[in-house]
Amino acid sequence: MLKDYKLSIAIPIALIIMSILLIGFKGLPKSIDITGGTEITIKVNKDIDISPLKESLKGIAEIKKLKAAEGYYIVIRCKNEDVNIVKQKIKEFFNVDSLDKLNYSEKTIGAMLSAKFFEEGLKAVGFAFLFMAIAVYLYFRNPVPSGTIILCALSDLIMALGAMSLFNIELSSATIAALLMVIGYSVDSNILLTTRVLKRLSKSFDEIVKEAMKTGLTMTFTTISAMLILLIVVKLFIPVADILANIATVLILALFADIINTWLLNAGILRYYITEYRRSEEH
Repeated sequence: MLKDYKLSIAIPIALIIMSILLIGFKGLPKSIDITGGTEITIKVNKDIDISPLKESLKGIAEIKKLKAAEGYYIVIRCKNEDVNIVKQKIKEFFNVDSLDKLNYSEKTIGAMLSAKFFEEGLKAVGFAFLFMAIAVYLYFRNPVPSGTIILCALSDLIMALGAMSLFNIELSSATIAALLMVIGYSVDSNILLTTRVLKRLSKSFDEIVKEAMKTGLTMTFTTISAMLILLIVVKLFIPVADILANIATVLILALFADIINTWLLNAGILRYYITEYRRSEEH
């Protein structure tokens, strides 16, 4: 939290703009449950070099190798129309005449079903945000602090999506669920700050914010620590559970964004509101 409210507000605004530009120009990677497609998983007992397979499927499929306690999993994702080509390349790579000779599984999601998943996910985020905004406004009955909390929650979502674009984290039904949780975490920390600032005017603004920061940052870093532990456990011991890793990563990135938006953006606007706007209204 900076004493210069203009700088305090400018830093998160700049990050929001950068996030929007990232999303606009780089885009967001999407999983097959959003775009539709086929996911082929092959379990192998030993570590093998899959670079020849990657080269043969370049531009057709996305391939990754995941380590697990019982062996390795090769995961291949492609469009439904490219499945036959992909299967032929897999057979050539493993030198088999049938995929039944491999420890093989396949998951296919149609374009219509995936579009429905995406639509319902967006609706869930939209309704959660709308009801959150209504609840916040009814609680404070003041457009400036309630509007700032809503702005910070929106900023957390934008920065989280920008970070997902930067680090190539797929938008999926799991990460959409993580974004829903982001709204809750954002409102929690911002209501804590706003309530203390508006109701404890007997102390100086800086004293109130410092007290709120102790509580708020303790809560936030506790959650970040829990998500880091989850991420480390998944990466080291159960890398096949990459959905959990993506959820943990999105929440960690969003919580760091929330720190910036709560203690710079919200605190900066509240400083202006308390020290300048209110005084000008009184005079």
